[in-house]
Amino acid sequence: VRSLLRGLSSGINAEYGEIMSGDERRDQSPNPPRSPHSSEAMSAASSDLDEQARLALAHELALNENMQLNMPAPDTLYGHVKQIVHRAFWDSVRAGLEKQPPDYEHALRLIAEIKEIILELIPKGAPRARDQVNEVMDIDLYKQQIENDSFNLQGVVQFVVQMMLGLCAPARDATIRAILSKNDPVEVFREVFGALDLMRLDFVNYQLRSLRPALLANSVQYEQGKFRSLLENDPSVLDKTKAWLKRTAEIMANENHTVSPSSLLNTAFLRLIEEEVDPIPETISMDVSRFVNVARELSAVVFSAAAILVLQTGVGPALQQDSFANKVRVVVYQLVSDELITHPRQILPNITEKLVEVVKETVRTRELTEGECENVRNMLSALESPSNSVYCLLWERAKQYFTSLCNGTVGPVPSGFSVCGMDLQGVGSKYTHIVSYNRGVFGPFYADIITEVLQTPQNNS
Repeated sequence: VRSLLRGLSSGINAEYGEIMSGDERRDQSPNPPRSPHSSEAMSAASSDLDEQARLALAHELALNENMQLNMPAPDTLYGHVKQIVHRAFWDSVRAGLEKQPPDYEHALRLIAEIKEIILELIPKGAPRARDQVNEVMDIDLYKQQIENDSFNLQGVVQFVVQMMLGLCAPARDATIRAILSKNDPVEVFREVFGALDLMRLDFVNYQLRSLRPALLANSVQYEQGKFRSLLENDPSVLDKTKAWLKRTAEIMANENHTVSPSSLLNTAFLRLIEEEVDPIPETISMDVSRFVNVARELSAVVFSAAAILVLQTGVGPALQQDSFANKVRVVVYQLVSDELITHPRQILPNITEKLVEVVKETVRTRELTEGECENVRNMLSALESPSNSVYCLLWERAKQYFTSLCNGTVGPVPSGFSVCGMDLQGVGSKYTHIVSYNRGVFGPFYADIITEVLQTPQNNS
């Protein structure tokens, strides 16, 4: 596994560092105009990928089977800064090319960097292609041609495009071929570098997918070993985790629950989807977003189940069909699909009005009076209270179901979730996957902390 991750930090890792952090470092450089694709900046960025970053990469690969790296979105702050810095650089290139005679200094640097990137993308088993690039893209020869006024920039571009077409994924063909239709040399360079960035991204993602099976076989041992090394260098690395488990034990003791190693850990994990744990335990730091998403999805499932129950009970037989229950599910899930919404209560008025319409459509025998519609609104509005008895009952059942899943007991979905059963199972599967992997990695550390916590007088009583 060490050699695998070293491969990520040397072979892949260079590209990973370049794409994820290298762009930011080189774009924000205060130096005079230079290529925004400088290999020097890339090397510096890659060397900054420390042990914790590699640990995070291995963890993400292990838990996210669809993991892939993406270019930063242009509408972010970083994207805006990048556009401004790039614009200044390309303006400098244009100024040189528009001189009489043209100043090719920046252009030659760009060509040299293009050559370097193409050589990086050529497979090691293709020496002929490598020799061809070195022979054709001879910078010294280009300098002589410039002195003799015989330099053919369009010919260089055509060769570069042909090499890129031979190396790129088929999905990139159209983008790369379109470069030949550009007449502005600055636009040509810009498009070439943009396409090369995409090609390197494809290459990195391909290698990540290829390495994932080998990593999965040893990921728990790898992460555990890396974390142990961090702990040896800094014993305070587990301070927040200790506080999290200690506080959980105190809560359980205050509520007269039996505090055992298993129940303590189960309850501690459930707290992560029930409340905002602060400070965040070090052992959870890489999974915070995953627990937040589980909490979001679970609240939507429980809210849907609660809404179905109160409406079917309050309105009567007219709403007993599964088709009505499914419409409720769809309405709630659609309205809470926005990631900024962490709980259906945040948009309860919208949900209520939509569900009133669903009730009207379902009760077809007659038109509901305004009083009956208001009664439906009141039933749904009652779910806004965190202490609502129906919601709390279903939430507790969902927690017990999750605990059973984590303990290896796969039973039927709890009562009250019949229509939402598949949804609860799906969220439970995600939760169990995160918790099980986390326990596998940090289990030995948890055991030591829990032993210490349970030896305190308060938790022994």
